[in-house]
Amino acid sequence: MKYIAYISILIWSILSGCATHRLGRSGQQKVADQVWVVTGSSSGLGRGIALEAGRYRAKVALAARNTAELEKVAAEIRAAGGEAIVVTTDISDSLALKALAEKTIAAWGHIDVWVNNAGVTVLGNFWETPIAEHSRVMDVNIKGTFYGSYYAMQQFRRQGHGKLINIASAESRLPTAYQSSYAATKAGVKNMGIVLRQELRLAGMKNIKVVSVDPWALNTPIWDHAANHTGHAPRMGLMDNTSKAVNAVMHAAAGGRNRDMAVGWKTHAAYAVHWLMPRFSHRVSSNIVYRHQMKLAPPAADTQGNLFTPSAHPAVTTDIKERMKAEKKAYKRGKRARSSR
Repeated sequence: MKYIAYISILIWSILSGCATHRLGRSGQQKVADQVWVVTGSSSGLGRGIALEAGRYRAKVALAARNTAELEKVAAEIRAAGGEAIVVTTDISDSLALKALAEKTIAAWGHIDVWVNNAGVTVLGNFWETPIAEHSRVMDVNIKGTFYGSYYAMQQFRRQGHGKLINIASAESRLPTAYQSSYAATKAGVKNMGIVLRQELRLAGMKNIKVVSVDPWALNTPIWDHAANHTGHAPRMGLMDNTSKAVNAVMHAAAGGRNRDMAVGWKTHAAYAVHWLMPRFSHRVSSNIVYRHQMKLAPPAADTQGNLFTPSAHPAVTTDIKERMKAEKKAYKRGKRARSSR
């Protein structure tokens, strides 16, 4: 019976993932005219979230370091029928997050949805990664989310409603090798969301919701812009399309969820295996990362990536999957050449 229960839980976890399809008409109508704040909206998932909200005619405050790219995103949103303001913001600066909230209120009078998305990463063995780069990941990913959540909550309490959406990661529950600071910050994001939900419940604030969204690895430019000290080009296996996470955020904003959301069957399956066999899941996931990052990836020089300067080539998605295919073919050719000597 125990094994039947385990198998049932696994199947349920795979099949009962959150919605990853685009919102239907009724959902789109709920997003229309909502006031959104999206951090990290110049590139990657944040850019995708902001553009999709704009397509549904939301009002979007765009926050990131790259002003020129934010202006491009704002132009796309306005062309799609939404509204947008640009607020150049270093997410690690608490006063900048306070100013972001104030400028959004000055523009539209309230905030319906605040998305803490901005995030950076550094790849490498914990002991070989410079402490300043670990610290920067902490400053952006957890401190930035903390500051954004704080000022969002202040406004939500004043107006009596609101939805805080924090982008966590499958790494929040299933951390893997070579991303120690990233995994630590995403676990912090998840646990902060749990605490906020409980405090709001105990305070009787039923109209303020907190949702942590856990995507699988996505084909965003993070793999092109990551700080890296592995000696190999940044990559990850079995990546999901960024649109899945974008749609999950839209469903979180339009629906009544007040909980964590695992995005897609891969995250659900991984969580189910972790629940059943935690040590095994840690070993397998890190072995997969080791194979893709340290064995199959070609050599690459150390870099600070976009930790301290904005991304050079922002976009919603990248050609990482095609690059990995080409690298795999090159690896196989090299392996055949070596074996024929």
